[in-house]
Amino acid sequence: MNSKISKWSSQDYLIGLSMFYAVVAVTMNIFCMKSLSFGSSIIICDGGLLISWGVFLISNVIVEVWDERTSLKIVTLTAIASFVIMLIGKLIVYIPTLADYQDQANAYAQIFSNGPRTILSSVTAFWVGNYVNVHIIAKIKESLDARSRENRLLFFFRAAISTLVGQLADNALFMILAFAPIGISLYEMGWYDIMTAVLSGTLIELVVESCLVPFITIPLVRRIQKVKRGEIVA
Repeated sequence: MNSKISKWSSQDYLIGLSMFYAVVAVTMNIFCMKSLSFGSSIIICDGGLLISWGVFLISNVIVEVWDERTSLKIVTLTAIASFVIMLIGKLIVYIPTLADYQDQANAYAQIFSNGPRTILSSVTAFWVGNYVNVHIIAKIKESLDARSRENRLLFFFRAAISTLVGQLADNALFMILAFAPIGISLYEMGWYDIMTAVLSGTLIELVVESCLVPFITIPLVRRIQKVKRGEIVA
């Protein structure tokens, strides 16, 4: 294999992380159509929860290695892409299909059954939640000296804090905007169910990402930082 092809620069890592971030964010909108209970009536969440931690994890890496502005650009472009894809998915539902494929068409229509309220709520909550996450971890990073930034324990805590607040903002904003019982859409939820979904979803996402920070986030950040400084060749 050509050695030049096998080497990754810091820019290559940024492109790869951005692509992974966008794929996870868009896929969340498909997975969220499957509700999950985990056998408990107090846990109300959807399939998107299984991968939603990925966007916050990647944002934390990008902020740590690069800066807040770079991460916010990726967040904004991903939000726009998600909105466009959801609109196109909804449009395809209304395009006639062959009679032999009506069952598949019905299943597809169910997957993309989100109405305008849900679509707008999803995109808005995604952008706000990720902005909050990025902004918090960037501000905490700016307040630390170089030695403190290298401290693994401090990094763990600032990643956990930013994720907690960001995920809480994302989940709360989405559930309220999309399902608040205000009589403007067919499917709405009671405030207790909304609160339960927000808290249970945020807690699960926080626990999952916190478990991954020492094994994925921190090692990845350290490796890319060394690549940027020219200490290693990826």
